[in-house]
Amino acid sequence: MARDAQQPAVPLAAAGLIVVDDDHRVLMAQRPTTARFAPGAWVFPGGLVETHDGLDNREVTDESASQLALDAYRVAAVRECLEETGVACLEAAVEPAVMATVRQRLLAGGGLMETLAAEGVEPALPTLHYVGFWTTPPMSPLRYSTRFFMTAAPDHGLNPEVDGVEIVDACWMTPADALQRHRQGGFALLPPQSAQLRHFAALAERQRLLDWAQAGPAVLQNRAG
Repeated sequence: MARDAQQPAVPLAAAGLIVVDDDHRVLMAQRPTTARFAPGAWVFPGGLVETHDGLDNREVTDESASQLALDAYRVAAVRECLEETGVACLEAAVEPAVMATVRQRLLAGGGLMETLAAEGVEPALPTLHYVGFWTTPPMSPLRYSTRFFMTAAPDHGLNPEVDGVEIVDACWMTPADALQRHRQGGFALLPPQSAQLRHFAALAERQRLLDWAQAGPAVLQNRAG
């Protein structure tokens, strides 16, 4: 049945990954200018939570949002980061040739855990700290209920290699540098990224971002829903 055009679209479950390296830089990725949602914007790697990530129903209502387990979101966040940028946030170090095969299978629609196991890789995720929850405003025709996680950058494979479809560029930068580029123009940020980067920039002046995340912070979130 078609949804009433006067009713806001129900948000779809999505996950974003904030990867932090030893220099307090975060991994940022640029969406193509042809994208239906946020064309040209710089975002944290991420995307929709799929059924193979472990989520049965991707529509997130106000009632269900507080009841959802986060495991599927964590899987989706790591998977999307690997698909889009080639940066693999995994517990195990993986040979480049094996990782290339894993990424190809993910881009073809495979599930992360199943694909890793099939390639003989321990399907274990690193510690991912839940730090953000943002929902696209009701007036948007495309809406997402996005959980953001923060994790330490792996100690290998840090040079982004974008997929060229969902992401056309990627780089590491400090939150302060990202905000400065945004103010200067030509570096578009969405409200969730802008707000979180401002918070991270202030934090980085007095403590490590990962120390803050490990302490179990109050989740940064918007008020739309």
